[in-house]
Amino acid sequence: MPVTAFLRRGPALATALLLLVSLTMVLPGDLSAQETPPPYHLGVGDVMELRVWQMPELDRTMTVDESGRLTVPLIGDVRATGRLVPDVEEEIVERIQVFHRNISRVSLELTEYNSKAFFVIGAVVTPGRYADWPLPDVWQAIRSAGGVSPEGDLSRVRVYRLQDGKQVLETYDIEALTAQEGVLALPQLEPGETVEVPRMPMNPSNYVGRDGIYVFGEVVTPGVYRVEAGSRDVLGFILQAGGPGPNADLGEVLLLRQRPDGSLLRLEMDLREYLDDADDSQNPRVQPGDTIYVPSQTPVMTLVRSNLAVLTTIATLLTSVILLRNR
Repeated sequence: MPVTAFLRRGPALATALLLLVSLTMVLPGDLSAQETPPPYHLGVGDVMELRVWQMPELDRTMTVDESGRLTVPLIGDVRATGRLVPDVEEEIVERIQVFHRNISRVSLELTEYNSKAFFVIGAVVTPGRYADWPLPDVWQAIRSAGGVSPEGDLSRVRVYRLQDGKQVLETYDIEALTAQEGVLALPQLEPGETVEVPRMPMNPSNYVGRDGIYVFGEVVTPGVYRVEAGSRDVLGFILQAGGPGPNADLGEVLLLRQRPDGSLLRLEMDLREYLDDADDSQNPRVQPGDTIYVPSQTPVMTLVRSNLAVLTTIATLLTSVILLRNR
């Protein structure tokens, strides 16, 4: 019988089958975009290496002083704050050529981004002052400090922001935001701002710092776990965290991984497909520093999945009835 005729005679079956397909479909995907870093404007405290190609004896390390200037051999002070490196290089060449026409090229290599410093304190592996470019978002800043320590509470991360010269406190539930894809949209820090991870009683025995695997959400023992020889995939680390909780949604597990350029890779996987059909694409291998999040089932999905067997039986009965009518 043609498919179209089959569907015309069995609309109830078609509806049931479409419902089943829509409830079980999960598409892995990478929703993070790699972006070109914004241009860097120099500021007080930045350190750079000067290279004068035709006169290497002029090479040296320079720091932007409190007045916003660099002191360059032969020519003296050059304004630096608020300017791009190529603009400063061009001015240096033009002014040095007054004394040495053969000098046609200089380079400034930034080695310390001190004017863009931020702070990470509290329950992290290495609290302190950090300077990087581009400036990280809240989660990336925590990772820069070695990651959350065993007693860290990701549900109450505090950010002390600077707005109009005043300090403003913002609080983020990073654990909840991960379930809502909000971790991809955490705000980028501004120079001088501070991230604080509060403490809570928590002591996973396998904690190893920035090279560990973060496992949280609907698991028995959330925490940070060592990359052992026997646990190399997502499911292995969920089991290492005590296994999924009673309300875990294994159909929408998230894997977050920071790329070398600082952007975030986000993968969604259906571990049920792996358990039912041994689909390895739904249970990828992990890398040191990865974050695994197991969400909770929504009440609607819990109800639907608990009655999935009933829906399957109904679909089977409808198929049988339609086939009998067409004999």
